[in-house]
Amino acid sequence: MKRLLCSVFLLLIAVPVFAQGPQGFVGDWTSDPGTPTMTRKLAFDGKLIVMTELQPARNGRPAMTIYREYPTDGSTVTMHQGIWYGATATGKMEGNVLTVDTTMKNGSKFHDVWTLASDGKHYTNDMVINRVGAAQRTVKFSFTKQD
Repeated sequence: MKRLLCSVFLLLIAVPVFAQGPQGFVGDWTSDPGTPTMTRKLAFDGKLIVMTELQPARNGRPAMTIYREYPTDGSTVTMHQGIWYGATATGKMEGNVLTVDTTMKNGSKFHDVWTLASDGKHYTNDMVINRVGAAQRTVKFSFTKQD
């Protein structure tokens, strides 16, 4: 009985985060130590998570602002600004996990898996990158919510 009550209690705590769906990602996020320095502002617009990412200058490269759209309902969108102009993204949110496959105009492919922590204050972004003419690589980013 005690085990059942503990399970019910943990479920009640977790349900609000999982029930948030894509809205759980909305807010200002800062990359964690060990992750390349950047900030992300995430907004939810209809069925899309809209990302504005700010990357400071590094390794002789100027600072960059990256705009991306992440569908959450299984649909496909075409992006219309910045370095992702013309890229298509297909994505779906299941529970606390968003999975998006993006193909750039040059054929490079990106597979993103965002996992929102049960506390709603952290998320990871596991990304597999297949650039045309380059070896596949995998990167992992982690973020902490600032607001």
